[in-house]
Amino acid sequence: MPLWKTKSGYRAQFQHEKKRYSKTGFPTQKSAEKWIVEKRTELEQASKTPPLPPTRFASDSGPLDLETLMVKHLRFAERNLVPSGLAYRKAVFRRFLAHVGNVAVDNLGPDQVEDYLLTRPTNHNFNKERTELLVMFSWALKRRLVSYNPVAVVDKLKVEKTRKAIPTPLEMAKMLMAAGKDRPFLLVLFHTMARLDEVQRLKWEDVNFTEKLVRLWTRKRQGGTWEYDWLPMNEDLEQVLWTLWQKRIQDEWVFVSPLTGTRYKHRFTLIRNICRRAGVPHYTYHCIRHFVASYLYDKKKVSLPVISKLLRHKSLQTTEIYLQAIAPNFRETMRLLEGNVMGFLGEPITDQENLLTRPTHLLTKKERVQGFEP
Repeated sequence: MPLWKTKSGYRAQFQHEKKRYSKTGFPTQKSAEKWIVEKRTELEQASKTPPLPPTRFASDSGPLDLETLMVKHLRFAERNLVPSGLAYRKAVFRRFLAHVGNVAVDNLGPDQVEDYLLTRPTNHNFNKERTELLVMFSWALKRRLVSYNPVAVVDKLKVEKTRKAIPTPLEMAKMLMAAGKDRPFLLVLFHTMARLDEVQRLKWEDVNFTEKLVRLWTRKRQGGTWEYDWLPMNEDLEQVLWTLWQKRIQDEWVFVSPLTGTRYKHRFTLIRNICRRAGVPHYTYHCIRHFVASYLYDKKKVSLPVISKLLRHKSLQTTEIYLQAIAPNFRETMRLLEGNVMGFLGEPITDQENLLTRPTHLLTKKERVQGFEP
């Protein structure tokens, strides 16, 4: 049971089924040991859950059951989905199968689907798992494995939209200062406006110092295929990457985990510790992408199409959601309404009406009394 003390608290680490699990930031050694016991128990219970059978298929003459349909779909989906997406879909299928049983697909009705979805804890979970089931039945309907899609009849639930928290320029500066030795990682995210996984997958073969270009790979495309985009490097990004190149310990990955000797898979603890040291709210890596896009649009007046290309969005509507900003032409239009409302509408103005249209803080005490007396 490896335990050691770091600057940010105790760090715990263990292996389960040839996979390493670690966590840091524990205030005491006992709390770290408790986490190891709880995490190991959770993993052991999860491993006892029987997986879906890999090769069970119904005969052509018999009715297609739900479990067989799930297996057929997953054999196809594993070619398109990323591992995390595939694991989530399997988990949804497993829960749904346990709830309704291995019934014949043609006997499955919308009421059974909705009854399961209503067991989900939030409306967001309801809609998210509805999407996973909808994809499977749409896939089956296209291949004529089912006669209709029972999920399509179930309506989505309302989800309150919340404004995504974006750091202020001061908070962003504090985060970069608090990053310490990990500041280059945040600076690459900042100057490329990239997603976390895109930077973690960055290889030295994707960095072209001669042409001052950096290549980012993503699967956030229709169909889930890998695609790349070349982005220009500014001088600050070039300096950061050149310094990392000179100090590199291997020639494949730009950012290498000292524990595994390969690229990072996730660094959630890092950003949490950085925000804590900086004294700012807990922001995510994706907030940096939002911050840079909004900063370029609001402060530097960069056009929406240019920002959309830098973010590598396929739709301007997606970029508008990112920015959460008011378009300049909207502001100019609203300024047309400034001034004396009664005056520019062409109506005669009395002294009483003039007082009523003037801002209260500009009225004298005498005018306030005279103007608002009944």
